[in-house]
Amino acid sequence: MSTIQNLVDSGALIRIEVDLAAGEQPARLLYGTPGFIEWLGTLMAGAEPTQRLGEATVAEQVDSLFYAFTAGKQMIYTRQFRVIRAEPNAVWEFKTPDVRIFGWFLQRDCFAAVFGDWTNRVKDHDLYRGYRISIRRIRRELGVEDNLCVKGSSPDDVVSF
Repeated sequence: MSTIQNLVDSGALIRIEVDLAAGEQPARLLYGTPGFIEWLGTLMAGAEPTQRLGEATVAEQVDSLFYAFTAGKQMIYTRQFRVIRAEPNAVWEFKTPDVRIFGWFLQRDCFAAVFGDWTNRVKDHDLYRGYRISIRRIRRELGVEDNLCVKGSSPDDVVSF
């Protein structure tokens, strides 16, 4: 049976550390696959979509979203995160005006990011189904479908408010 620590030790997941305010402790955890971490690095280095929708830079948008999640702030369903399709072992999407991040909840308050993409590209090319299928395949390959995947598809199943 896989554990989160097994996935980290094997290099399948990498913990995403978020700077919190003095005295704050992480209330939720973020992990990313190596491919996601590489994509995140280019984003934080200044990558921008061809047409930006948000007022903040893309890096600021993602930093703010990751801070809100990790610090345990209220997450607004459909605005900041949502289920892609209501099904057992659902795939979830974190959202900013310019970025979509796809992954799954290993357990409540613990998100594994697998893919990141520009909002316009995801919508223009209707990439939701492809990301959902790819993430389901990756979970099967990692052997985590049964023990490290939240079964519900309600916001209360995955995020404590």
